[in-house]
Amino acid sequence: MNSQNLLYIALIGLALIVIFAIVHVTTKTKFEIRTMIIVSFMSLLSMVLAIYSMIIPLFGFPSLKFGFSQLPIMMAGALFGPWWGMICGVLEDLLELASGTITSPYIGFTLNKALIGIIPGLVFLLAARYPKKLKPVLIGMVAILYTASIGFILTTTSITASQVTYVLDPMVKAVMIGMILAILPVTFLVTRTLKQVDIKQVQFQTWLLAVILIEVLVNVILTPLWLQNMYGIPFVIQVVIRCVKASFFVVLNTFLAHFIYQNLKRLKR
Repeated sequence: MNSQNLLYIALIGLALIVIFAIVHVTTKTKFEIRTMIIVSFMSLLSMVLAIYSMIIPLFGFPSLKFGFSQLPIMMAGALFGPWWGMICGVLEDLLELASGTITSPYIGFTLNKALIGIIPGLVFLLAARYPKKLKPVLIGMVAILYTASIGFILTTTSITASQVTYVLDPMVKAVMIGMILAILPVTFLVTRTLKQVDIKQVQFQTWLLAVILIEVLVNVILTPLWLQNMYGIPFVIQVVIRCVKASFFVVLNTFLAHFIYQNLKRLKR
């Protein structure tokens, strides 16, 4: 590990300790050893899943990741709250840096990992406090995501990845839009099925909102900004590809997160 990486780990680690102290003093949050162990394990699991993620290069740079390394971090936030979710995400980023999985630090991606843990924690807290506002907010976010995805597809003529240009003719656009829209009935049917059990339906809707927020804020907006800053990859082209990816991963990650959460809730007790 070079000196730059070591310094970055030390500074971020120090920042975490300061945040620990501030949160403990201001909110009286208890930092139990059991919770620390579980969150640390989830950080380690997330790092392992990140190693086995599939990365697709855009413009010659590894920039589009397909995998499930976000799920353990999301679980930490949903189970133990936004502060623990943030700690889990930042710790995972430091573990990747220390292990050599990522070669150089970047504060933007550390922020991404923190938000992946913070967002589910906040959404679960707000959903419990304002349950009647969950459904309209969720419908609005679904509309924004899928409308933006379809809009970017319709307004894009070509996509360049790994120095190869793919032309999006009307037929290709129609197929892509059809695939995106085909996901919506599946999600609707699952939600209707879960109406038999009100608690499960609320949890599913909460996870759906959390996953959408992560996809839109972290994967569709912030990550393209960091990659454009680092490698010069055009922001708009990244957004087009990531909107299509998000349309599928929102549903897949929601199903997985809901199922895993149902089986892990006992860890919180």
